[in-house]
Amino acid sequence: MITLYANQVSNYCAKVRVVLEAKTIAYCVVPPPGGYGSAEYKLLVPMGTIPAIDHDGVVLSESEAINEYLEEVFPEPRLLYGSAAQRAEQRSFARFHDLLLEPPMRALFADVDPRHRDAERIAAQTGLFAERLLRLESLGRFQPFLAGASLSLADVAYPATLRLAELMFSTFGLVFPTTPKIERWRAVLADLPAVAGPLAIAEAATRSWIAGKQP
Repeated sequence: MITLYANQVSNYCAKVRVVLEAKTIAYCVVPPPGGYGSAEYKLLVPMGTIPAIDHDGVVLSESEAINEYLEEVFPEPRLLYGSAAQRAEQRSFARFHDLLLEPPMRALFADVDPRHRDAERIAAQTGLFAERLLRLESLGRFQPFLAGASLSLADVAYPATLRLAELMFSTFGLVFPTTPKIERWRAVLADLPAVAGPLAIAEAATRSWIAGKQP
């Protein structure tokens, strides 16, 4: 049994849950004891961040490191597959999410509260997100998954982040900058049981978080 330290609104926690579900690994979800970054939590997870896992005493932080560990320890079904070049491409799409696509949305978390909105910041960051989403479309294979015919670590972070972004754009009164190709890929992902459960949990928590920020 793996202990996953997580909260429901985190898209990075959803990313790890997709892998756990896809590999049918037994796990339980526990909120960080004492809260995110607390001294109590750091006694268990020195980084103090989420997500984190404890697998029989192996404690890991950072979603990408966790997912690669799960891929090595629980290799079936493969979520990194094919040749060395194909696996590298799958990793590159995972990094694209973490380093390029998700950060503009994270930069706008404070703006979800209307009292703290900055119109210039919203315009800049949503524009950057839209530009990078189009770049992702140009890079992806969509056969029907981002890097090939099967779900891989390339895909697992995107469902929750794209839903978060869609809800944030709506909150800001903006049109979500999607494309037919992106929407077909999202629909394929959402149909997978391993994705549908974590996505539903993340979406419900995100809607609640956004609602709680409104006056």
